[in-house]
Amino acid sequence: MSNSLLELAAQLTRIFVPIIIIIGVLSNSLNIVLLTRPALINHACSLYFIALAITNTFYSSLLLAVNLLADGYNLDPTRYSSVFCKIISYLLNICPTLSVYFIVFASIDRYFASSISARRRNLSNVHIARWSIAILIISFVLFFIGTLISFDISYNGKYQCTIQSDMFFNQIFLTVHLTVYVIIAPISMILFGFLTIYNIKQVRFLPVRISRYRRTEGQLSRMLFLQVGTHIILTLPFCIIFSMLILPLPIQQTENFQFAYIICKIPFYFTVTTSFFLYVLSARVYREELIRLVETIFKSRFYISLLANRATTVIAVPSNGHRFSFETS
Repeated sequence: MSNSLLELAAQLTRIFVPIIIIIGVLSNSLNIVLLTRPALINHACSLYFIALAITNTFYSSLLLAVNLLADGYNLDPTRYSSVFCKIISYLLNICPTLSVYFIVFASIDRYFASSISARRRNLSNVHIARWSIAILIISFVLFFIGTLISFDISYNGKYQCTIQSDMFFNQIFLTVHLTVYVIIAPISMILFGFLTIYNIKQVRFLPVRISRYRRTEGQLSRMLFLQVGTHIILTLPFCIIFSMLILPLPIQQTENFQFAYIICKIPFYFTVTTSFFLYVLSARVYREELIRLVETIFKSRFYISLLANRATTVIAVPSNGHRFSFETS
């Protein structure tokens, strides 16, 4: 029964993960292109979304491929090299954490941007966003050095790259990691989400002149609300399973636990694909920029095709003054 469950998990991984990789790379690449356009790039929240898209693109293109080999085809490259085990574990831990905290910081930015206090609104600006992103990246780069210590190849019936949860340092590191990712991040997103909604309700009762900039700010808030809700729903099952790693429980070595662990990864992986579709559904300015981008691409292809057609027609003017072409009627 257990073997059949693991085979089912492997089959589902082989089906869904390649699709997630393709959609993740394409959708996040589009996010980067659209969010860097003039209508959106001057908003602080857009910078957090861009950082999120870059991180998700890297995660989709490289790290999901490693997990596909390990969970779908039982070809785990991390079990053959201690160095590779530590590097991949480092990246697999830092990328999702960076992604979720880019959303957290975007939530905080929306709270400031929606405030009726001018002082708080001034905290929502591109300069602060750039510094916040840099500090966030540096902080987690340093924090996850603990991964290089905690993860290594171990033998429990088979060789695998895993954290040694029975060691004191590893238990402390794993506890802090789980607290940061599973507890602090979702609570912060929900808290600042409700505070932003409260601010928006207050602003509605004030005679505020509606400008294009403020309308874009409101649409960015809707984009974020959907992002937060979807992220929490998709990551919750994996967070529960991941939390069980904090204790050296015997169940961790069972095939039923491995099945649940692999299955819960699949909705977790989908978090790297949803942002583009949520942005399209929730924000008019994003849809307009997407349409403009498509029109620009088609116009460029039309002009290229037109120039190519002209190039195939070579006009020559001989000495007798008659014009002729290499094309025949």
